[in-house]
Amino acid sequence: MNPLSHALSRNGNNFDLVRLLAAIAVVYGHSYLIQAPDGTTDWVQNALGFDGFGALGVYAFFLLSGMLVTASFDRQRSVPRFVALRIARLWPAVAGGTLVTIFIVGPLFTTLPLRDYFASGVTWANLDNFSIIVLKTGWVVPGVFEHNRFPVDVCAPLWTLPIEVRCYLIVMVTGMLGLLSSARGAALAAALGCVAFVMRVHLPHLQIGLRDFGETPGGYSFWPEPFFMLGMLLYGWRERIEISGLTALALVMVFLVFRDTAGAQALFYLAFVYGVLWVGATPLLRRFVPRHDYSYGIYLYGFMVQQCVASIAPQLSHVTAVLIAAPFILLCAALSWHFVERPVLRWCRGRLARQSTTLGAGVATR
Repeated sequence: MNPLSHALSRNGNNFDLVRLLAAIAVVYGHSYLIQAPDGTTDWVQNALGFDGFGALGVYAFFLLSGMLVTASFDRQRSVPRFVALRIARLWPAVAGGTLVTIFIVGPLFTTLPLRDYFASGVTWANLDNFSIIVLKTGWVVPGVFEHNRFPVDVCAPLWTLPIEVRCYLIVMVTGMLGLLSSARGAALAAALGCVAFVMRVHLPHLQIGLRDFGETPGGYSFWPEPFFMLGMLLYGWRERIEISGLTALALVMVFLVFRDTAGAQALFYLAFVYGVLWVGATPLLRRFVPRHDYSYGIYLYGFMVQQCVASIAPQLSHVTAVLIAAPFILLCAALSWHFVERPVLRWCRGRLARQSTTLGAGVATR
């Protein structure tokens, strides 16, 4: 018996390994977009016909996030604590990446004189991290990567952060309504999240209308939000979901048998989701779980470093470019984790723990 609830317990899962593999998949998938065409294409995209490495990496991130963020709120039962932890997880790495963009990548790769570069309002607009995380504005600095195959954008994956924030809001609201502590409540919370996904709200005019499902994200055949909602649902039903390698293998075989039918895409996503859960839960892979969580740093800095490589040597094959970029991406991710992300998370958790202890002592003395 290996219920999903065991994997969601602390130190009882391989989720850091899943996140690492997802980040690597995103970086590898982007290599086909950033480098000049070398006659090769994403072999996963070719095999499936609808999604490639990058898309599957993003889906895995959102699936895990749906489970773990929902679990976080259910444990905390506190909106201020939940918000503080979410900010501590998302913002510091983005702030660090902003400084790297403005003061290292920009000066090294801009085509403008440095005086004009630092005098430009576009340069300093990147300090508005709120817009980057919430309003879907990316890192754009003047004169940088203008001639790349993927022009101007320093970090394309930033487009997913506002979506992640909206998903956090859904968890917070449904958690405040008390829906996350039971299986039926979690199912209702996921359903409400799907309704919010289907509807789109134009805040300036408060106009509500149906989302255009013909416009999927570039390079994707689906949207990441439903995977987050599915993660919420999986958390609610964690005690009833058994993780088995045989089941994972059977789902893969079913997809392969019916891969040329109209239901192939749905069958693949079913096998993919269950496969992610199996990788995250099986003790067989426990020895490969990394000691440090570099996945967010790889996700943020991967595209930036790849753009730098493409700017210097655009004609490199995608494999050669990835191999050259890899050690620099890992270095940036390690520095981000050890000097930015982990210290802030430790400080935040320690502060929240002290506040809980103080409040508990105050209640006990009354």
